[in-house]
Amino acid sequence: MITINLLPDEYRRRAKSPIGMIAAIAGAVLVNASLIAYWGYLEFGISRNIETTRSVLQLDLDGLKPQVAYHEKLKNEIATRSARETTLAEITQNRVLWTKVMDELIEVVHAGREGIEHFVWFDDIDVKMLSETRGRDANYGKLTASAHSGSEGYDQVSNFLDDMNDPELSALSQIFGKTGDPEGRRNEPEKDLIPSVNWSFPLTIDLKSPEERVKARKSAEEAGQ
Repeated sequence: MITINLLPDEYRRRAKSPIGMIAAIAGAVLVNASLIAYWGYLEFGISRNIETTRSVLQLDLDGLKPQVAYHEKLKNEIATRSARETTLAEITQNRVLWTKVMDELIEVVHAGREGIEHFVWFDDIDVKMLSETRGRDANYGKLTASAHSGSEGYDQVSNFLDDMNDPELSALSQIFGKTGDPEGRRNEPEKDLIPSVNWSFPLTIDLKSPEERVKARKSAEEAGQ
């Protein structure tokens, strides 16, 4: 059925907007305004502050880069120097002053015992050093010699070997291990030679490890020898 409103315009009931729609529109406008305000705060406030801070930090970083490069260069130089010092220390530790060894050996030969010279001489002296050693029973080298004792008594050979092991007489005990048991043979007397009687005996002493030599040298220095 069709309804016709015949009332004049001033008496007709006007249509009103729904309150829910108005509230929704107002809320949407408020949210959009808040988002725009927050975006403006981020764009013109925090973002600019971040850019300024970033620029300052970048300047600091650019200033630190040369110092970092110099520091790395110093570290490399220190590492190279440390490696060089380690190599030199190993060389010094492994080195044996053979001229000093010969001087010490001569001192023992001429020192004698109880006023009696050993009267020992050598046909030859041979030294062998090994640079690569492994294991507990490693051999670091040895000194060997064909020796003679110009004495009728064989005990002079034993006395000479004991004196070589005596740390108070020489530093040979810092470099070499103990000599072996005395052994040798009595040569046939020759009246035309002085002395006419002598004993031939082998001399063999093992070289100590570098660590043992350093330890023995430090112990002798502490003892004042």
